[in-house]
Amino acid sequence: MIVMNLDQNLFYLLPSSGYFPDSSLPVETQISVVKPNSDAEALAIKGLIAWQNREYDVAVDAYTHAISLYGDLPFFYACRSLINAALGDDEGAFYDYQVAKRLDFNYHNYLEWRENEGEMVYGEELLELDEKIERKAGQLQLHINRALLLVQHFNYKNAVLDYTVAISLEPKNVDLYIARGAVYLRMLRYDLALQDFNKAIALGGTSATAYLYRGKLFVWIRQYNAALADFECALAIDPSHVAVYEERAQFYESQDNLEASLADYSKLIDLVPDDFYIYTMRADILERNHNLNAALEDYDKAIAINPHYSDLYQYRGVLKERMGDNEGARLDFEKFEELEEE
Repeated sequence: MIVMNLDQNLFYLLPSSGYFPDSSLPVETQISVVKPNSDAEALAIKGLIAWQNREYDVAVDAYTHAISLYGDLPFFYACRSLINAALGDDEGAFYDYQVAKRLDFNYHNYLEWRENEGEMVYGEELLELDEKIERKAGQLQLHINRALLLVQHFNYKNAVLDYTVAISLEPKNVDLYIARGAVYLRMLRYDLALQDFNKAIALGGTSATAYLYRGKLFVWIRQYNAALADFECALAIDPSHVAVYEERAQFYESQDNLEASLADYSKLIDLVPDDFYIYTMRADILERNHNLNAALEDYDKAIAINPHYSDLYQYRGVLKERMGDNEGARLDFEKFEELEEE
């Protein structure tokens, strides 16, 4: 059993706190109730209060200082990105967004939500669902359908409400906890997502997807041993679960464990031999591992499966150039340009 202490884990605590600029939490609540448990949390609160008081320079300075101290935390980059975007500094906002996304891809989902939240047009499909739910209260699938539609339109808060109603109708439905937890991930409420994934696992422990999602969350909050344990549990339940191998391969790659990553990509190719993208991923690992001939073979296979995907020719051209095949590289680059123009 993996023992974790999340009480000091800033990758988990800061996004879960909700202390992002534009938080609905009143300023007076911040001052009178919240007692920071760390210097990082104190800076998060300082930036939020400054934002709410329209002291934008103070907020930017607080986040910039935090970044100088905690450069590996995506939270502060996301906060500064939001303020830069609000102040019209698109270049600064984009830079911070890119860093936050690189450190934790969920921040891409969060910032995309913040940009698009509230812009949903009440289309015919949603109105029909509203009417059906009003007429037929208590029908599980209608709430699930509306939640799925709301997620598509970045209305995460109402999607959570629908999943919560659905859970009240079927409190032992594992898939509902996973679905709601996935929405919480997009909102960067890691605490609530973890609760839902834990509940899904506690209800039976036979859902590979529940372990997969919790494992992904553990990767994002840097609980790597717990993440690998969950990936193993998922594969013990479903040894052919493609998404688990893909997630673990990418994790191993991020940790520079190229041999383990290569093994998982090879397993993926055995499971889905017609997916050109996996050959491309394995080729990149082989190239980094200085196995250039094998990498070239994988690019050849990827192109044979999908000859119209332009980037593949560019990847293969760069590799051929590296191998000294300048003529082959030239032909691949020409093909890349040809496909790009189409």
